[in-house]
Amino acid sequence: MRLAEKRTLITGGGSGLGLAMARAMAAEGARVAIWECNPDLLPALSDEFPLVSQMDVSQADQVHQAAAELLERWGGLDILVNNAGICPTGSIEQIREQDWDRVLAVNLKGTFLCSQAFAKVMRQQGAGKIINQGSIAGKLGGILSGAHYSASKAAVMCFTKSLARELAPYGVNVNALAPGVIVTPLSKTLSGGDFKAYEAAIPLGRVGTPEQVAAVAVFLASEESSYLTGEIIDVNGGQLMD
Repeated sequence: MRLAEKRTLITGGGSGLGLAMARAMAAEGARVAIWECNPDLLPALSDEFPLVSQMDVSQADQVHQAAAELLERWGGLDILVNNAGICPTGSIEQIREQDWDRVLAVNLKGTFLCSQAFAKVMRQQGAGKIINQGSIAGKLGGILSGAHYSASKAAVMCFTKSLARELAPYGVNVNALAPGVIVTPLSKTLSGGDFKAYEAAIPLGRVGTPEQVAAVAVFLASEESSYLTGEIIDVNGGQLMD
């Protein structure tokens, strides 16, 4: 039970990587709260997790109100997983200004707002773990996604390093995951369910699973990673080695 009684918040925890991380951390003893924007996912989530809220992480008033309520209930937060994100496709000519703004608002601004909402309490605690969701697309450019998604994830990974430097003196570790092609409901939709073309570019010869990414997230959330901060952890089967 590497995360026994650790107060944990996972944004975008309703499906895919977020849900896998929520389950993996709960299995390690964490007390898990989930923020999810899709109302259709909330009933099933509420059956599995005691604290589930509908949340748009791009809205500052929603984030700060919900954060205040969670901190009043728990008295602090040990682990924050900034997983909420959207991944649209489209060529540069097809991306409308409102599309660009929405992707950056959810993926980048949402990560900033949630980190900001809990940074003070983690400083006061003298401990905490923040795990941001990056992507191989933020290093290589879009694979299954558009340029706006890739740009947002590159920014999230740089933000991770800046936040890690700022919070390190207070005992707070900040790292990011950079998954490659992972089989989720979203990636199945974007790829049409055919991953063979992507497997050819992966040295391990297969795409990943949400559970494999979640296992790395558990490590980053645990005390085993206490001397690791400002790192971008690639989980991509060797597709990118840097």
